[in-house]
Amino acid sequence: MLKALNEQGQAVIAFSQPKEKLDALRQERLTCPACEAPVLLKAGTINIPHFAHERDASCDYGAGESETHLTGKMHLATWLFRQQYPVYLEQYIKAIDQRADVLTKVKDTYVAFEYQCSSIDADELLARTEGYMSQGIIPIWIFGPNFRKPYQLSFYRVTPSMRTAILSEPYAKTPRFFTYDPADYSLHIHETDFIHQHNAFTTTSHEPISNWSLPHLFAHRAPQSNQTAGRQWLKQKQRFRSKQRQFHSDVERDYMNYLYSQSLHPQFLPSSIYLPAANYHVYQTPVYIWQTSFIIDCFNELEVGERFDWQDIVGMMDVFFHDRLTSAYPGQPIHPLYDYMNTLETLGLLTKTSPKEFEKVSDVVFPKTLDEALALDEKAIETMFHVPQTENVK
Repeated sequence: MLKALNEQGQAVIAFSQPKEKLDALRQERLTCPACEAPVLLKAGTINIPHFAHERDASCDYGAGESETHLTGKMHLATWLFRQQYPVYLEQYIKAIDQRADVLTKVKDTYVAFEYQCSSIDADELLARTEGYMSQGIIPIWIFGPNFRKPYQLSFYRVTPSMRTAILSEPYAKTPRFFTYDPADYSLHIHETDFIHQHNAFTTTSHEPISNWSLPHLFAHRAPQSNQTAGRQWLKQKQRFRSKQRQFHSDVERDYMNYLYSQSLHPQFLPSSIYLPAANYHVYQTPVYIWQTSFIIDCFNELEVGERFDWQDIVGMMDVFFHDRLTSAYPGQPIHPLYDYMNTLETLGLLTKTSPKEFEKVSDVVFPKTLDEALALDEKAIETMFHVPQTENVK
């Protein structure tokens, strides 16, 4: 822990004290802000000055904190202080029995920063977020260097907890998550163009934390183009069609068995399958599975000119949307399937006759060769993202 209480009950921050003050603190009785038990000052020549319980203490306040976590909290507190925001380090909030790593106040709103360096279950992250928000506090989750795992250009591995913590409207201009590495002072803002299961395609901006201001976390928008996102999505579609499948999961095996029962293979699916949709990243069922079911079992059964109702369709498809992660933040409530209807309208397959009613205007094309499928994919992506078909996307 970075904070303790002195004999007068005043908060003492270890890392901000000069050596002379630290030497004087060693002579005082210092206690834990949570349990009021005695704590020891740890102020050597290597580690950050901090406080720790005596051995075998039952209180878990500050227990097991890594040097990275301590340093990251210190950097965040200093960063906010230099911007002249009030800083409440390791602030305990009694009403919800939670301790914020760093708490600040922006105008009339409190903001809690949680610097997460160790693994955390998505349900726990959600519960802690809901605790803060029940008190009118906006939590911002910033993940440590262990979470920053690029595996391809612009692609990151994201855990369920990171997916749960994506900050979106009305708090941020674009969906995003944050990582911070205190070793090089680099704060990364990862704007998520799309997430497919555990893989996030992001447009990432990174600077030393001193180059960012607090409003940047909410309002910064990286220079990007739909063409970039479109090319990356097209690569994923190409991989989906042509990759050699090994049955790593029951879900994938069941999907391939379903295609086999329809005398189909991913190579010959319509280009309207495997497309991004709003909020689909919080659902556990892969996007290509529910889109395949909609196109083959619902849309393909309709005649051109036939109308269908939103409530009927969402009821038929509901089984694919039971297993989901709950977003920590209230975002746009649009259903992924409804947004997919908007995409199919863009592709000229249907039209909306009212907000809750659609009409089929064209049949989907089932390609007969892989080359034809890839060409149709490219045309669909060009329509959606305005990607010139002359671009080299392979």
